[in-house]
Amino acid sequence: MNILVVGLGLIGASYARGLKNKGHYIYGVDINYETINYALRNNIVDEAALDAKDFIPKSDLIIIGLYPFNILAFLNKYHNLFNDKQIITDVCGVKRCFVEEAKKISKPAKYISHHPMAGREKVGIEYSDPTIFKKANFLIVNDDVNDKGIEVLREIAKDLEFNRISVISPEKHDKMIGFTSQLTHAIAVALVNSDTEDDTINFIGDSYRDLTRIAKINKDLWSELFFSNKDYLINELDNFVTELEKIRTALDTNDEELLKEQFVSAKLIREKMEK
Repeated sequence: MNILVVGLGLIGASYARGLKNKGHYIYGVDINYETINYALRNNIVDEAALDAKDFIPKSDLIIIGLYPFNILAFLNKYHNLFNDKQIITDVCGVKRCFVEEAKKISKPAKYISHHPMAGREKVGIEYSDPTIFKKANFLIVNDDVNDKGIEVLREIAKDLEFNRISVISPEKHDKMIGFTSQLTHAIAVALVNSDTEDDTINFIGDSYRDLTRIAKINKDLWSELFFSNKDYLINELDNFVTELEKIRTALDTNDEELLKEQFVSAKLIREKMEK
């Protein structure tokens, strides 16, 4: 396929690298001239430019790797160039705030959103690496599970060596991501910010290191993600506080059985995820 990747950041450039290695012809677009040069020098893409207008008519698949609020702007800018043989998708971490509008703007092209459940705390094309997708989950976000265009996304997921491929609605996606992704980032940020000591670095072990890795957060991107999904995220935060209060109550009342119940419950739930 001829594939256009819009936005050559960590995820976009990782897609470009991996799909180019599988024989697809890759066009790359980014607003940063240095990023374009880096992509060409390092053979990440076959062709690259600051503007997408010359690449869109030649592309079978367009993958948008932009922040949530920029996706509709891109589609509005180029909607006259889309054709009925194309599939347009995005890798955004929230869906309800734009997907229905994106489908309308993209016509006659078919718009099918998706979300790769992979990433790094680093940002930028220089950190791109398609191995981050290996064995990761791949979420196709579309109300019609029988849509023939879904097979194109399944193909690129297999090319990039994703593991589980699921087809879900935008609502289901945002609810689950509120828990598995956004809540975990919120916990990591709160944990780091709750530090009251000056020499914490001397006491860090694997547990703190693993829990707080994602606290090295991209403030602009994650602010958009949090606010775009705040209803589900607030609900997950409330649920988390309720569970945390159970541990506090057990300690405050010297209730060893209650504390052990929390440990056993968490252990069993976590072990089921490893099967």
